[in-house]
Amino acid sequence: MTAPIVSGIRIIGYMKGATLLANVLPYLERIQARFFEPDLQESFQDFTKTLLFDFPDTKQTYVLSVVNGNATLEEKNITNPDIKVTTNTDVLAGIMDKKVNPITAYMTRKIKAQGAQEDLMRLQKLMM
Repeated sequence: MTAPIVSGIRIIGYMKGATLLANVLPYLERIQARFFEPDLQESFQDFTKTLLFDFPDTKQTYVLSVVNGNATLEEKNITNPDIKVTTNTDVLAGIMDKKVNPITAYMTRKIKAQGAQEDLMRLQKLMM
């Protein structure tokens, strides 16, 4: 049985209360869609990388494969991605909704990013 979704947040209940987990797929799809925005398309036309998004709270991993600026998204795991982002779903949702400061999240280790500095700077453009 799938947990109900309320306002984009999946509710997972347990005896003493409920934990709210963001349904992360719409947020990842927003990142994917950014590759097709005219103001960003040119800067990503030569970008060919694999981005792994790891969400420990839901035990999900998604891969955003980018080839010459064209992005595809799949729920799967890979070894040795070019960029790896590890965070809980609510943190990514908060950053994308501009409710969580991405710099504060990074400095407090609520979001971790591994990869070449240049690639991480490009990724930042997609998430803000």
